[in-house]
Amino acid sequence: MKKYLKTTLGRKLLAFYLVLFAITFYLITTVGRDYISERVESESISNLRSVGITLLGSHINEQRYTKTTILSLRDQLKMASEAAEAEILIVCSDGDVILNTDTEKTYNIYQGSSSFLHEDVIKDTTLSGLLSENSTCVILPMEQSAYLNGYLVLAQPDQFINNRAIYYTNILTTFFYLIMVIVGFVFLLIYVFNVRPLRKLRKGASQFSINHENPPILIKSQDEYGELAKTLNVIGAELSKFDEYQRKFISNISHDFRSPLTSIQGYVQAMKDGVIPADNQEKYLDIILYETERLTKLTSNLIDMNNYDRDNIMLEQESFDIHKAVKMTCESLEGTASNKKITFTYNFCEPEELLVYADKQKILQVLRNLCDNAIKFSHEESEICLHTFTKGEKVFISIKDSGIGIPREDLNLIWDRFYKTDLSRGKDKKGTGLGLSIAKEIIHSHGENINVISTEGVGTEFIFTIARAEDDDEDEDEEMTEDK
Repeated sequence: MKKYLKTTLGRKLLAFYLVLFAITFYLITTVGRDYISERVESESISNLRSVGITLLGSHINEQRYTKTTILSLRDQLKMASEAAEAEILIVCSDGDVILNTDTEKTYNIYQGSSSFLHEDVIKDTTLSGLLSENSTCVILPMEQSAYLNGYLVLAQPDQFINNRAIYYTNILTTFFYLIMVIVGFVFLLIYVFNVRPLRKLRKGASQFSINHENPPILIKSQDEYGELAKTLNVIGAELSKFDEYQRKFISNISHDFRSPLTSIQGYVQAMKDGVIPADNQEKYLDIILYETERLTKLTSNLIDMNNYDRDNIMLEQESFDIHKAVKMTCESLEGTASNKKITFTYNFCEPEELLVYADKQKILQVLRNLCDNAIKFSHEESEICLHTFTKGEKVFISIKDSGIGIPREDLNLIWDRFYKTDLSRGKDKKGTGLGLSIAKEIIHSHGENINVISTEGVGTEFIFTIARAEDDDEDEDEEMTEDK
C-alpha cells in the first residue's frame, strides 16, 4: 500500500500542489509582507516630504511670519493636515512648538529629544506624549524665512502606515488565492485528462493474462492515450487467443507427427510379425521412407520457424542473378511437376541477368516453397508462370498458377503457422502448413514485402520484392568518367 501511495501520479500531483501552495504562501506572508511594509513606509515618508516642501514653498516662506503671526496659518495647515492624514507642527529653533494642527498644547521639543530637530526622519515616536500615538515624523527646515527661524514637522501615525501595508498585503494575498485556485484547476485538468487515463491503462494492462478473456480498455479520446489503449487492446486480444493458438499448435503438430508415426509403426510391426510377405516389403518400405521424409521436413520447418522467431536473423547477403535462381528452383521441381503434367513458363523483364542483393539460400527457399505450393494446388496439364519486373530499386517476382485458388475469407490466415484452408486439405497430404509462414518471415527479415492475389476456382498469384543490386558495369563506367 505504501508503495502504491508513493507511485500514484494523482497523489504526486496533489503533493506537488500542496508544496507549491505552502512555499508561495510563506513567501507572501514573510518576504512579500516585509517588502510591502518597507515600500509603503518609504512612500509615506516621500509623500510627507512632498507635502512639507509644497507648504514651505507656497505659504510659509513667501511671507514674513513671526511666532505670533504664524498662528494665522492654522486653518490652512489644518486642511493640509487632513488631506495628508498627518499632524503638522511648526517648531522654532529653540524647540518651542508654536503651532500644532491637532492641539494647542505648549511643548518644547528638546524636552523629549535633544537631537530631534537635527534628524530628517524619526520613526515610532510620540515626542514624549505630544503626539496622540506612535508616528513617523519628517522634519523640514524653514531656511528661506527671513523672520522666523524654525522647522516644519509632519507626523503620520504608524497605524495609518500599517493599515495601508495591510491593505496592499490583503490585495496580494487575494491575488495569491486566485492564482492558486487557477493553478489548482489546471492540476485538476491534468489529473482528469492525463492521470485518470493512465490509471485506466495501468489497471487494464495489469489484468491482461494468457488464456483468459481480456476485456478492452475503454478510452474514447483520440489522443495518444486513445491510441495506446487501442494498441493494448490488440495485445490483450492476442493474449486471449494464445490458448486457442496453443491448442491448435499442439493439435496440428500432434496430427502431423502421429499420422506418419502410426504408418511407420504399423508397417514395421507387420513386417516383423510376418504379415507382409518378403516379396511385398519393398512397397511398404517406400511408404515408410515417404513418411520419414514427411517427419524430416516437418522437423526442419519447425527449426526454421524457431530461428525466424528471433530478432537477430543472420543474413548472408550477396549479389546474384534472380533469373538463374528462379530457373534453378523450377528445374529442381520438374520431377514433381511432370507427374501432374505441369509446365513452367518464364516472363522475365530483362533477357539478360537481373542482379538482386539478398541472402541467396533463403530466397531460394522462398521460391521453392511458393513453387511447391503452386504445384500442389494446380490442376493437371496446367502451367505456372514466373514473372519478374522492376520498379525503381525494387525487383518484383511473381509466381502465378491457375489452380483451385484461396477463399477470400482465408487470404489473411494463410500466413499463420499450420494453417490449411478447407480446399487444400484434400490436396496437401505431405504439407506441414509452415511453408508460407517461413516464406513471409524470410522476406520480412530482408525488409521486403510479400502479397497474395487469389480468386477461388481461378488461381493464385504470390508477389514478393527484393532489393536490386548495384550494376558493377555502370559503377565502373561512372568511375572511368570521373577519372577522365
